[in-house]
Amino acid sequence: ILFASHLLGVQLSPPRYTIATLTESRVGCDLLALHDDGSLQIEQAGTRVKVSPFIDLRREDSALPPYPTTNFLLLTNGDRIPLDPDAAANLQDNRLRVWPAQSLASVHETGLRLYAPNVALLFWSLPDGVEDAELFFAKLQAETRKRDVVFLKNGDRLEGTLAEIGAKVGCMIVMEGKRVQTPWAKLAGLAWNTERQARLRTKQTHYAAVLDGGARVHFLELRFEAKSQRWAGKTQCGATLDLPASSMLALDVRQGAATDLADLTPMRYEPRPYLGVTWPLVKNAAVTGHPLRLGDSTYEKGLGIHAPCRVSYKLDGQYQRFSSLVGLDDKLARRGRARIAVELDGKRIEPFGGKELTSRDPPGSIQLDVRGVREMTLIVDLGSFGDVQAQVNWANARLVK
Repeated sequence: ILFASHLLGVQLSPPRYTIATLTESRVGCDLLALHDDGSLQIEQAGTRVKVSPFIDLRREDSALPPYPTTNFLLLTNGDRIPLDPDAAANLQDNRLRVWPAQSLASVHETGLRLYAPNVALLFWSLPDGVEDAELFFAKLQAETRKRDVVFLKNGDRLEGTLAEIGAKVGCMIVMEGKRVQTPWAKLAGLAWNTERQARLRTKQTHYAAVLDGGARVHFLELRFEAKSQRWAGKTQCGATLDLPASSMLALDVRQGAATDLADLTPMRYEPRPYLGVTWPLVKNAAVTGHPLRLGDSTYEKGLGIHAPCRVSYKLDGQYQRFSSLVGLDDKLARRGRARIAVELDGKRIEPFGGKELTSRDPPGSIQLDVRGVREMTLIVDLGSFGDVQAQVNWANARLVK
């Protein structure tokens, strides 16, 4: 595409972003640089501005793609790497080598070499009998496993200790002292023993990126240059990625000035039973266990709540702003209706004027000044259709220090 546009004399416009800062959101921004100190250099309406710190950026012409459900790798820190469907994987000496999809061109040819305990799931296809791929993988990600599990395409599964993976050998697993071999053509995927997993953690500020092609990647270091129109950085798993500007759909700053509600323990969660049924408060997923989805976008962080309920957080005057996208999943809650409110130290605020939300409504943005507030309560009330699919997603619900 770039070559063709050059021949035709056409200059492709760089992507534009909405950027959240400590106090506001800036729209229609061109990126000039992301520096090593975490500051952004941007141009907005012809004016160049330095933004430091920033909370997140979102590409304005693109939705956030769903999580991949075939040909992907899931790491223990939540990274999701789409894989080349025509490439095998190799496991030897506790190291797993995989070949990412072409959307990650800088590592597509060379592959990634990963410490096996950092890997949670590796799947090429869905096993027979799986009807809901999103829920299947959400349960695998959340469950505890005392053994490695090999999933076969026909729906069978083997449990033991993974010994070897490769195009020629397929998958070798040790079961009760015996080595059992599965040909590559019969493999659907693998789930690692959770007791042997090593969590990828860091105490420093870092970046969570959503990339074109569906990848989710955590970067410890990241830079951007307008001249080359490229991103370059080191991931949490130790890989070095080089990406064109168009690859970056969203970038969140983690462990910086913003705190995700999903990372806090609420003071109180008060579900009100309706016809004897109560629902849990779910972190980083919809209340059904599916990914958090609003409109055409899938979000990694947020809360899943079912009406009617209240959930309260202790702020103690430590924050200045609360923000969130709120709405109903237009695929899983098509018949749902609900009303939203927020209480700040007992003062009720209705962000959408008390309007009843339905799955047909676009996600609504909440931006509230919480300076000096000691307690904040999120409220989800029943709409005109009772508790039927009254499932509300609070995506990117966060407090800014």
